[in-house]
Amino acid sequence: MMENISKFSPKLSPETRNYIGMRCDCDPEILDARSVSGGYSRNVRALLGHGDDWVFAKEVDTSVLPGDGTDELRWLRKDYHVVETLRQKCPDVVPEWAELLDDGHTLLLPAYRAEDGWIWSPPNDDADTTRYIDSIVERIIELEGVVLDADEVEKLQASPYFRDKLALDDGFAGMLTDSSMRDRLRQKYIEMLPGSNDQVDGALRHIVTVLDDTDRLESLASEGRDFARQPNDYIGHCDVRSDNIAYNMRTGDARFVDWNWFSYTPKLMGTTEFLVDMARRGINVERWAEYLNPEMLAAVVGFYAKRCLDEPLAPGNTLREMQAEGAAIALMLHDLVSRV
Repeated sequence: MMENISKFSPKLSPETRNYIGMRCDCDPEILDARSVSGGYSRNVRALLGHGDDWVFAKEVDTSVLPGDGTDELRWLRKDYHVVETLRQKCPDVVPEWAELLDDGHTLLLPAYRAEDGWIWSPPNDDADTTRYIDSIVERIIELEGVVLDADEVEKLQASPYFRDKLALDDGFAGMLTDSSMRDRLRQKYIEMLPGSNDQVDGALRHIVTVLDDTDRLESLASEGRDFARQPNDYIGHCDVRSDNIAYNMRTGDARFVDWNWFSYTPKLMGTTEFLVDMARRGINVERWAEYLNPEMLAAVVGFYAKRCLDEPLAPGNTLREMQAEGAAIALMLHDLVSRV
């Protein structure tokens, strides 16, 4: 998450601003605001506060969303209920509190600010980075062990979804049968060079060569389909990347946010998606290879390679580039676990 200091965003509703002013015991007109980047939804996200009293607000603006924002409002309610439920089961993973305003359009959470020692990306120091990754992996494993009863599964909409979405998408079909798709992917990857770091550069170059290797693509496609046979026995966040993790450098505390994709998953799905994100950021994750799910990595290659060719969601949105890098990094990590 990145913060940009500003006065109130006019996109935030007066009701949200007034409520936060009341919560912070000040006139809403004197509240400061920091816009928040890092998410891929079209919700309004901001830190608001005065003095030492700050909150994070995520508001659904139904006027700019299709279907009156029905999906976004449902995801916001799910986010709230998941945090409230997990606070009783694994409190070290979720925010300390959550509040859904009466109209159901705004979720409030603690503001994890840099001034208080919180970061939203891996540390720069190697030793700190190792502690960071160890801490997040430990919490993902803790989350995997959460037990829900049938009523909680229904209330939290935790039924399995993402395993089959990844495994049965068959993103490799186009690469294997459509030479124009391979050409478009090859051109996209070449245009993305140089990447954000040497590791990404190497991954981008490598996937370009694999696009010409039919045997390797068929092997990856088969292994990706095998991912669908893994049991969905573990609870997962399903979007574990540093943008969704507040980590306190002073205390070692970690809080995951954005729980709207929470569901049952195969084992090591969360650690795999997290380590893919770390590798995208140039971190050598070989030390944590045991926490990678090889069949999931194979599925991710096809899933993201297919989607990175779609049109951008909006001007300046970088999701397609993130997906392209994700496919290339997943392939690189698949090579890693094949050697270990």
